[in-house]
Amino acid sequence: MTFFTPEAKELIDYIAFLNEKAKGGFMLTQCLTHWAKYGITTKEELGDYLDDCVAMTKPYNSCDSNDDDYDGGHDPIEPTWDAVSRHDSNEGW
Repeated sequence: MTFFTPEAKELIDYIAFLNEKAKGGFMLTQCLTHWAKYGITTKEELGDYLDDCVAMTKPYNSCDSNDDDYDGGHDPIEPTWDAVSRHDSNEGW
């Protein structure tokens, strides 16, 4: 029989909660050895780690129209004819 510290049990329960919310999507491993390799032994540490992961990807995948980095998926306005000519030449026209 395996016994867990209260922190380990809380971490396992937290992972199970997150996996249930994922509804078959991105699932987290419940292997505590895996998480220990990342220095994660508590629920709080896992939460911080996941928050950091999201923060690192948000600028690249942001679809929030209120985000200052959001450009609607369009190229920036090119201010001069030379810029347009360079664009056209890059297109092979």
